[in-house]
Amino acid sequence: MTKNRWLTKALTNQSSFKSYLEPLAQLVRPKWQANGFNAVVIENRVESEQVFSLIIRPQRKWPGFIAGQHLDLQVEIAGVRYLRTFSLSCAPKYQQQTGLIELTIRQQEQGKVTPFLANNIAAGDAINISAPRGQFTLPKNNQPLLFIAGGSGVTPFRSFIQELSLSEPQRDVHLIYYNQATKPLFALEWPLLMNTMPHLKVTMIDTAQKGLINEQQLLDHCKDLEKRVAYLCGPHGLITTSREILLQLGVAENNIHHELFGPKPIENFTIDNDAEVVFASSQTTVNTEKDHPQTLLELAEAAELNPTSGCRMGVCHQCKCRKKQGVVYNTLTEQFSDTGEEDIQLCVSVAAGDVTLDL
Repeated sequence: MTKNRWLTKALTNQSSFKSYLEPLAQLVRPKWQANGFNAVVIENRVESEQVFSLIIRPQRKWPGFIAGQHLDLQVEIAGVRYLRTFSLSCAPKYQQQTGLIELTIRQQEQGKVTPFLANNIAAGDAINISAPRGQFTLPKNNQPLLFIAGGSGVTPFRSFIQELSLSEPQRDVHLIYYNQATKPLFALEWPLLMNTMPHLKVTMIDTAQKGLINEQQLLDHCKDLEKRVAYLCGPHGLITTSREILLQLGVAENNIHHELFGPKPIENFTIDNDAEVVFASSQTTVNTEKDHPQTLLELAEAAELNPTSGCRMGVCHQCKCRKKQGVVYNTLTEQFSDTGEEDIQLCVSVAAGDVTLDL
């Protein structure tokens, strides 16, 4: 921490003086925020029964993005601010030409934020977005590419392919898109992109009819996959299975890149007894059930503590919290912590016994 940041934190208990002054500034400009960038929703477009796209105009000083990156979107619901992380589903050149960006979002059945965005955000509404970030970007060479997507995990690949159609239309790209929908995302757009890119191939596989990803499917649809740089995006099961198959078929490990959509399931984890989780700053205690483990973020939200969170899958670090004592299990790394103080991520941490948090 720099000397200036330390002084600001000591004097105001905020990361910046702008954050400290935010409540006063909002008396004059209610939508003003210290962090992030202001943006206006231009359209809320329905893509399918469960998926919608927000077409957004960021303010001019928003820095722009690289195809494959994501951002945090902040929205206020009943007086509480929530952060969620979404991939940009358009090409950077689209934003450069129009000033607009697109986020394509799947509604989570038990979610609070995505249904709100789908049903309550409309053209003209003001929102707050972060600068883009992420390393899930295209290689700086002309190697042939293999994209394997599952469900809404196809959104960064749309960004990739749109950008390549404008900058490298001769690029050799094969998208294998696993979905369980009568209307796969961007179904009308893929043929148009294939018309502009002679070496683009799009294979759509309905998992309800043809099953989940397996070795024979990949060999049948992409016989030269060992020569390609592979990018995987979708649910955890698709990513782990795809990666194992590709390695077995001779794809080099450094040629496999992935982006996880959704939290990793709680696997390989059991405790003998129920545990007690103490949220010390909030003076709240909750009990976990050994037969139904939940992440610490889920427990905090159930206790209506409303901690800051974003991606909910261990990527954005928005939910970082200080563990004072106790052992937690990290579902992402599949490792147990020690018993002492340390920073943990609530969204991927499960109590492995009694735990005390500085929240």
